[in-house]
Amino acid sequence: MKNDIPLFDAIYTQRALRRFNNDPISDSVVEKLIEAATKAPSGSNKQQWGFVVVRDHGTRERIGAYYLRAWTEVFGHGSNTLSPRIKASAEHLGHHMADAPVLVFACIPHLGTSNLTLGASIYPAVQNFLLAARAMGIGSVLTTLHKRYEVEIKELLNIPDNVETVALLPLGYPADGEGYGPTRRRPVSEVIHWEKWTSETYS
Repeated sequence: MKNDIPLFDAIYTQRALRRFNNDPISDSVVEKLIEAATKAPSGSNKQQWGFVVVRDHGTRERIGAYYLRAWTEVFGHGSNTLSPRIKASAEHLGHHMADAPVLVFACIPHLGTSNLTLGASIYPAVQNFLLAARAMGIGSVLTTLHKRYEVEIKELLNIPDNVETVALLPLGYPADGEGYGPTRRRPVSEVIHWEKWTSETYS
């Protein structure tokens, strides 16, 4: 189990992994990932995040069924919004979410209507979680398709009404042939704006 790679190596090679093998992930490893998540900043340092860890096979099957329904509704009817490579990977996850040994829901309370700024107090924790998973040789991906069935999943997991699930993070050791980066991203010259915005639209 690797857990000592340099920070920038983790940042430059961390990528979405959606195919896992059946090797178990220990409670201590899951707790280490969540501990890393809790080292992130949050608004007013309130640290109101919560993480629901799902191991039970029957519960994972029910969550997987909701996830597959969501996948089919969004992408299963000839959608061309994804590249063929990413669509194949995402479709695999759609059909095999329940096969991930562990599912983790990142949650945070909200007052009334959810809004974008709510994410400022939970998504840094999610990124810490993903980077820690990378450092420990574990695959994961941030997905939100489950939110199409938020009510049903919250009832299944006994999550209070005033708590929102902001990310579903399947965990598993990468399947054979799956690996981390280096990743391919747009060059900094295309996304940086010195002093003021210097381009009209995104390509």
